[in-house]
Amino acid sequence: MTDRHKGAWFIVASAAGFATLGILIKSAFTGGANISTALAGRFLFAGLFLFGIVRARGIDCRLDKKVAFQLILMGAVGYGGMSGLYANAIHYLPASLTGMLLYTYPALVTVLALIVGEERFNSTKGIALVVCSVGLVLLLGASFEGAQLSGVLSALGAAVIYSCYIIIGNRILKNIDPMVTSLWVCTAAGLAFLCYGAAKGEIILELTPQGWLSILGIAVFPTLFGVMGFFAGLRLVGATNASIISMLEPLITVLLSAVLLGERITALQGFGGAVLLFGGLILQLWGHEARHETVTEV
Repeated sequence: MTDRHKGAWFIVASAAGFATLGILIKSAFTGGANISTALAGRFLFAGLFLFGIVRARGIDCRLDKKVAFQLILMGAVGYGGMSGLYANAIHYLPASLTGMLLYTYPALVTVLALIVGEERFNSTKGIALVVCSVGLVLLLGASFEGAQLSGVLSALGAAVIYSCYIIIGNRILKNIDPMVTSLWVCTAAGLAFLCYGAAKGEIILELTPQGWLSILGIAVFPTLFGVMGFFAGLRLVGATNASIISMLEPLITVLLSAVLLGERITALQGFGGAVLLFGGLILQLWGHEARHETVTEV
């Protein structure tokens, strides 16, 4: 298996992990948590798990001061900001609409990568992006009717922040172990939410068992699997390819919702999922040469 294919599978695994986020956040809210509590618990628990894994494997997690500062900013401002806005959007919008708005970020990543010269854009990536976007709209079947402006702005803000986060990460993380990167990012995000929540008096410790189990689930699936898988794949396939492959996430979310929550999948959603998968197939079968050119230029 080539590095490109390994990277693609890492991103697919990451998308599967991230796909559980909306379901688990709603479960945590039902269990008595608020945004600050859920996200502080998510990232701090994930940081503890990662620290144990890093120590057990004997990986040195010390970094150069400049790189450490960059990762702290990526965690506290980048990933933390995106997560907070996403959780806020869920309060005001249907999950499907929130997902569609967040997944404007692959297009933003493609444009930003072209502007900063991080990667070369070609017709294959453009076709894959358009096909995946069409499939995403069909899959989610979201409607803007009755949407609250604060929720829409939160979701779009999350997409913008995440796009910048991916571009910056693709530039500075090439020679750093994904586990070390994830440890620094998650810990910084967790401490940021803990400090913010404590200052606002929003940290809630008296949660139901469902609340605590949901937060632990968020720490493991969309955080450990999601973040580590994304960082590992990002180094191998690049920002544009990673963001397009990640569009599999809403497809997996719909499937999980059908299995776990008993939600019905319509024929239109099924067709949209097939279109989305086809877009990813285009990228993997014919988009690798452009990535090779990018790697040789770095």
